[in-house]
Amino acid sequence: MAEESGMGKINWGRVFLCGLLAGVVINVGDIAFHWVILGTEWWFFKAFARPVGQAVAAVLPFVTLHLLAGIAAIWLYAVARPRFGPGPKTAVYVGFGY
Repeated sequence: MAEESGMGKINWGRVFLCGLLAGVVINVGDIAFHWVILGTEWWFFKAFARPVGQAVAAVLPFVTLHLLAGIAAIWLYAVARPRFGPGPKTAVYVGFGY
């Protein structure tokens, strides 16, 4: 039924891999932004002065959420692309909708 209406199937492997890449970009951007704004006062950098287990426990939830946000953003683009077409216009729509 989806093929007949012009809607393609979602390639979940690509959504997952591209979503992880987007999540990495979100993580790097978040770290860079907070480093510039807060400098040495940012708790993230203080977390690394702790023992390794505590540092990972402090940072892991945020890294995980950023990776999930990247997957969700790519999934939204994959869902919107058949309706709006490929390209930056669709990416902008998804960016504002996200």
